[in-house]
Amino acid sequence: MPSISISSGSLQGNLHNQFTQFSSNSIIKRLWEKDYTIWRSEEVHKKSILNRLGWLQSLDLMLTNVEDLILFSEGIKNAGFMHVVVLGMGGSSLCPDVCRATFGSAAGFPKLFVLDSTNPTSVYRIEQQISLAKTLFIVASKSGGTTETNMFYQYFYDRVASVTTNPGENFIAVTDANTKMENIAKEKKFRRIFVNPEDIGGRYSALSYFGLVPMALSGMDVKRLLHSADEMRKQCRFDPVQNPAAQIGLLMGEAHNEGIDKMTFVLSQEITTFGYWAEQLIAESTGKGGKGILPVEGESLSGTVDSKQFGTDRYFIFILLEKDLPRYANLQDELTKKNIPFATITIKENYELGSQFFLWEFATAISAIVLKINPFDEPNVKESKDNTVRVIAEFKEQGKLPLKHTVATDHRFTLHGEPGYAASLNASAMSAILQKHFSGTKNEDYIALLAYIDQNSEHESLMYSLRNELTGLYGLPVTVGFGPRYLHSTGQLHKGGKPNGIFLILTADEPVDASIPGEIFSFGVLKNAQALGDYQSFADRKMRLLHLHMAGNAAEGLRALQQMILQ
Repeated sequence: MPSISISSGSLQGNLHNQFTQFSSNSIIKRLWEKDYTIWRSEEVHKKSILNRLGWLQSLDLMLTNVEDLILFSEGIKNAGFMHVVVLGMGGSSLCPDVCRATFGSAAGFPKLFVLDSTNPTSVYRIEQQISLAKTLFIVASKSGGTTETNMFYQYFYDRVASVTTNPGENFIAVTDANTKMENIAKEKKFRRIFVNPEDIGGRYSALSYFGLVPMALSGMDVKRLLHSADEMRKQCRFDPVQNPAAQIGLLMGEAHNEGIDKMTFVLSQEITTFGYWAEQLIAESTGKGGKGILPVEGESLSGTVDSKQFGTDRYFIFILLEKDLPRYANLQDELTKKNIPFATITIKENYELGSQFFLWEFATAISAIVLKINPFDEPNVKESKDNTVRVIAEFKEQGKLPLKHTVATDHRFTLHGEPGYAASLNASAMSAILQKHFSGTKNEDYIALLAYIDQNSEHESLMYSLRNELTGLYGLPVTVGFGPRYLHSTGQLHKGGKPNGIFLILTADEPVDASIPGEIFSFGVLKNAQALGDYQSFADRKMRLLHLHMAGNAAEGLRALQQMILQ
């Protein structure tokens, strides 16, 4: 079991009071009894809460069926499949992506890929790395109607049908019962359909078929991971004093209520992508009703807490392998001296991430009790989807995507924004406009870079470098999101949480495009429509937003953008 320690800093008194209240009101017991009123007592929230608590028991189902999963994965390996590709979005793709990056594939098992971007370059990049005839595609969608997943399916089913006479044999589905995707899977004679319990929400689905099927197919020791998760689940039945997840959740909630609402993750390199998954879980669960905990993951940290870089609105979560504890000892000493709260979770090996999936699901649910919100709905996610539908409809009618107001332009960049907001920045040069745009209020605001470009290693490195420069220049936390992935995670927080975000949407010319069988629009059009749809969601709220389009190569554009900001 992981070891957990909390340095509560300025929150010590608040946490003591919360521990007492949780114990006296039997909150943990009532959570396990599925008493929805511990979150919100209104009738309007009852159904959405009660229909999203299946994650508390999902381990039982997985432990019961783990041998079947192992046998199925052995059959896929023996059938000669070389690759497995998850076609998903949000909760259905992030856990498999963490496991792909952390564990890779075992010897003899297919190599795992995850596609959760409508960027045509991303689609082609995956296609170029696989053998279509020897690839098993996992069509993963809880609702069975997720636009991105359906487009991925249409594209790759058509591609596989061009090289084999029984394309359904190359597909399996993970979905809820009686969905459109289940019906398609039956009609097209998919190799297998895994029906997930309906009372498990997407972001709480890591320890269900959505997470476990890709893990098993890549040869992971799923029993080992499940047993790690089950040990943590047992700990989560105790009152907060003995319940590590409740302790973390109370820290999250109390920090937020004291204005310390930026949770900074520090992870060992081997497990760093776990931050992707935790970011989605926390942001989408807590970012609503004008409240929200902002997860900051992937940041480059030194051994000191630079007051120019870090404000008083931050606390820190260390999830470290034992070997990495000495590396961060000086930083933790600095935090202690400055009375900044932090928690340290120490794991012995990668398979203890099983415990972390359950711990963070439980902790996030606990934090929502303190925040007095419903953690299981996502009221603002559908809004951007609806805007995308409207943009696509306009494309179908007009043959082109709608235009936005242009604020400034040069040979490489075109900067768009709402006229009123652009005028308030009171600058004409593009560099000056961006610099004023990013100049927020320290200890309150944050910057979000939202990039609709291929999420390859070069682009990630450049985006993180840009993030580090902005943090150093403006003293604000900076998050990096790749679209459309972020629409299903931090997108909820950006629009439903506190109005303290400063947003820059980034798009670029794509070197390739890919048509979608059965549609009159391409992946390139869909990706741009999603960016425009989300732009409209921000604009309708009169948020601090600009959209920068980069002509030509995206990597060169990101380098030029960094230089422009540093002018």
